[in-house]
Amino acid sequence: PLEPGIVCVDIDRMLSFYTEVLGLKFATDAEASPKMSTEFGTAPGGFRIIRLQTPYGERVKLVQPRNTVLKQNPVPEWVFERQGIAYLTFIVPDVREVTTRLKKYGVGLMSKDPVEIREGITAIFARDPEGNFIEFVEYADLASYRPDLFR
Repeated sequence: PLEPGIVCVDIDRMLSFYTEVLGLKFATDAEASPKMSTEFGTAPGGFRIIRLQTPYGERVKLVQPRNTVLKQNPVPEWVFERQGIAYLTFIVPDVREVTTRLKKYGVGLMSKDPVEIREGITAIFARDPEGNFIEFVEYADLASYRPDLFR
């Protein structure tokens, strides 16, 4: 399993977004000591880590270092303007329904409506509260794209 981690300026705000707006389920909430996190090379003052789970079992980690002033990354205008890991993708059954929900919560969208990328694939990009890009993709034939989900 893959568990991407998002280092947060405001972990509580991010938790609310990922659970209340996106519907991920809370899994765990833990604290790491300054001693362990220093030895581990992650943060000198310890950190808090929350794990959230998707309906398919993947997890997203939200992490907030303690006693560390984070420098917020500049939010680029374009998704592919950032080097490295630039976005998370969630495969959804109905991208238009997700878009309606995102608009209801005032989430920043990269396009007014979902875009058909190729025949049978429709997607939209949004930004979370800290400017991270999130892609929502609907496949007309998910079973042919991800047969592993249907075994």
